[in-house]
Amino acid sequence: MISKDLNVAVVEYDIAWGDKQANMKLVADAIARLPHGIDLVVLPEMFSTGFMTESRERAASLAERNTQETIGTLQRLAQSGNVAIAGSFLAHTASQLYNRAFFIEPNGDETFYDKRHLFRMGGEREIYNGGVTTAPVVRFRGWNIKIVVCYDLRFPAWCRNNFGKGDPYDMMLVVANWPKARLHPWQVLLAARAIENESYVCGVNRCGIDPHGVDYGTGSSGLYDFKGKLCDSPQPVAIERGTIMTYTLDRAALDRFREKFPAWKDADTFTLSL
Repeated sequence: MISKDLNVAVVEYDIAWGDKQANMKLVADAIARLPHGIDLVVLPEMFSTGFMTESRERAASLAERNTQETIGTLQRLAQSGNVAIAGSFLAHTASQLYNRAFFIEPNGDETFYDKRHLFRMGGEREIYNGGVTTAPVVRFRGWNIKIVVCYDLRFPAWCRNNFGKGDPYDMMLVVANWPKARLHPWQVLLAARAIENESYVCGVNRCGIDPHGVDYGTGSSGLYDFKGKLCDSPQPVAIERGTIMTYTLDRAALDRFREKFPAWKDADTFTLSL
């Protein structure tokens, strides 16, 4: 069976610092305003709190388990909107803190991934524990979707599309809080990962300026096709503190390109060491 195209909504917004209620309300309002037919909604890294590296105590006060309010609310939104929702949140397991990515499906299925590469220059390594598993690939509505978090993007082996084992991914999600000062690397790396993996890559960043004065700019989120080209969002929708951008991923075009230009057949094999 040929998989259908996939309709993706990217929600870029200025995250209310440490205010989970305000951010969750914004997300709920955004999902209520989605155009008909959206399959997947993608949120920024630490969508409900901001990139918390002030102190371990501050982060711990905001962290939740997978079974608590944040994920529970996302599950209800996914079910009511018949959409999957992806992003990352501030999580804890026992006494350990994680920058935890999630992929919540409308039927209740959920996938989690703890960010492996912690951003040492921003103090993330001092606050959080690194993940100990590879980034997952989720099968959703006929598409294989990989999810990584922000700094992971700089490591091509971690993002590598393994065509030789199982089904390759068709889109990689990169959820981020990537500062405007490093906008050029963000855009180049997103395009490079798309080209080398013959895949769509969807980069979702926050916007605005956080309380520490870090400027994330605006409009840096986007979808790159398998040739590394930035795709157009036909109908951007303004929301409180941000924008919704929508994209349609063309399945037939991806399959044709992989058949016509099968560079993946000459890829080197290797094993990641965790």
